[in-house]
Amino acid sequence: MDRYFNVVVSVEAETSEGTGSIGIDLGCKESATDSNGEGVTGRVYRAFEADLGIAQRARNKKRVKAIHAKIANKRKDDLHKYSRKLVNENAAIFVGNVNAKDLAKTKFLRSGMTV
Repeated sequence: MDRYFNVVVSVEAETSEGTGSIGIDLGCKESATDSNGEGVTGRVYRAFEADLGIAQRARNKKRVKAIHAKIANKRKDDLHKYSRKLVNENAAIFVGNVNAKDLAKTKFLRSGMTV
């Protein structure tokens, strides 16, 4: 039996203090690079690769799960800090066109993902 609970909340939206504009290019080597040359890397997991490999070979499922959680939390934190900085500093944000098929063919693709 499904149950639903709806809540309506009224809040005032925050407005950005930024006055500039910025463009963002998405890719494989860097998750996002803006027109100022700054960005966020998509390779957070590389710092944890050695520990993850050891835990996987030892078949330590709890440790593997903990390392994956740490990687996910670090990635989310980095993306949140970067996006918050962009929103605070800019009034307009433009994102470039992304072609997933072309990205999948690059040498930076680490997994066996197919598009």
